[in-house]
Amino acid sequence: MPVHAHTAAIIPATAAAIKQAIAARRGHVVLVNFWATWCGPCVAEFPDIVRVSRQLKPQGLETLAVTADSRKDLTAKVLPFIVKSGASFPVYLEQSADPQDFITAFDASWQGDLPRTFIYDRRGKLVRTLSGQQTAQSLTAAVRPYLKP
Repeated sequence: MPVHAHTAAIIPATAAAIKQAIAARRGHVVLVNFWATWCGPCVAEFPDIVRVSRQLKPQGLETLAVTADSRKDLTAKVLPFIVKSGASFPVYLEQSADPQDFITAFDASWQGDLPRTFIYDRRGKLVRTLSGQQTAQSLTAAVRPYLKP
């Protein structure tokens, strides 16, 4: 059940549900950012994710964020952060019996380090993986080639 605050909602989701959300956006380039409020580089990067999402949405970019925060921190930490950031894209809460299985579902070579950003092309194929904190410039440069019609 989603947790809401004003316009922000956090949707608990399994890896399969998030992959389904990516597939549902076929025809768009999809940027998926894995982050957490307890991850300093993630918090520093998030405003750039929001900025790039806003700037490139008209060209066909869809953005999804997946937080690795614990469910108990949703109301006190995650929701206020999302609201303050002005994020207008879906935010999912990682839900899994085994976090390693969740991570491996996206990239078998990923160790679970955050932040991690995946870019899917208009056909829904994973085309880029960005490790560590990105800037608006590096995100835009990574996404732009796939936005071309």
